[in-house]
Amino acid sequence: MSNTAPAVETDPMTAALSHATEDAYFNAKRARTVLLRNTTEYVARLVRQALPEAAVITVDTEEKELHAVLDRDGKTIWYAPATPASDLHDGLVDDINGLLSDAIPFGGLVGAGWKVADQGEPFRTVLLPTGNFAERGTAATSFPTSEGMATVTAEFTPGGTPAFWLTGPNSTFAREARDRIRAAIVNSRLEWKPGTLRIDAHWTVVRTGSSSDLTLACAALAAAGAIDPAALNGVVLIGELGLDGRVLPVRDVTAAVSTAEAAGYRKFIVAADDFDEVSRNESITPVGVSDLPAALSFLEEMHEPTTPAEPEARPTGTPGEDAGPCAQCDRLLIWDGTGKRVNDEWGEYLCYGPRKDGGSAVHVLAE
Repeated sequence: MSNTAPAVETDPMTAALSHATEDAYFNAKRARTVLLRNTTEYVARLVRQALPEAAVITVDTEEKELHAVLDRDGKTIWYAPATPASDLHDGLVDDINGLLSDAIPFGGLVGAGWKVADQGEPFRTVLLPTGNFAERGTAATSFPTSEGMATVTAEFTPGGTPAFWLTGPNSTFAREARDRIRAAIVNSRLEWKPGTLRIDAHWTVVRTGSSSDLTLACAALAAAGAIDPAALNGVVLIGELGLDGRVLPVRDVTAAVSTAEAAGYRKFIVAADDFDEVSRNESITPVGVSDLPAALSFLEEMHEPTTPAEPEARPTGTPGEDAGPCAQCDRLLIWDGTGKRVNDEWGEYLCYGPRKDGGSAVHVLAE
């Protein structure tokens, strides 16, 4: 008699319910993150109406009440139940406690940065965000998934302790993508002002590999002001990021492009090693890049306003043949695999040589 356990057969309805439950879980987790973030910001605004110097609060998570308020030096400037002659009056405290009572039962406090206070549980220390919320930077774009085109949103709030948050299909995806993107940005010498950066990947199924890295990174940098967020409009970015900022090829790049093309997208930025495969599709305009800074440069280049009043015929050539020198840096150019664009002998489209004011970010053929 065999002791082998029988194989578990999953019928279509059970599988559908399993996927629906998993999707609902991750959507609820994302919503909880947003709830705690917004609650913290709302509480910070109410507290600072009375105590402008407030920097940290301590919350009693068992009673779901505000316990103390501290300034930047760690000095207590208010404590419960009430501090004599304080501008943080009972009515305002009641409003704050109401917000805390609504948010705390949803959990997720550790992930939101609510650390255990020095006096131990159930007290939590919460850093109050700084900066003018009206100065937030936002950006949005889309990424092709197995579910179709999904939205990526990014938000940057200047000031306060630097923080980088990413939510996605699951915790593993979010953690690994965040670490790759942060390392790629830092090692590419791309910087932004101190503040809190939040990225939300609005899909529930993880496509094979890490092909959304480039999309997530460019959305984050656009929100932080590195490029105009409008430069993301109409452009699909597909590529994994190396820790050094290189853009790496991905599996199923053709399938991803097809998903976006079916949704009406025609402009694509992909890894340089994926360019030949993608460029076989003559219905789209792809660009291959070797690193993250190159992707940003191309986004800005694509976003530059054009003047259709003076249309010019775009030159073409034979793939692989010499196209002549670049008008800006004098480097010898070669027609790429499409015969419609030129790159240098290293396969680079961007022009890194000296350029006149208003010059192009890419190589330009001499007349």
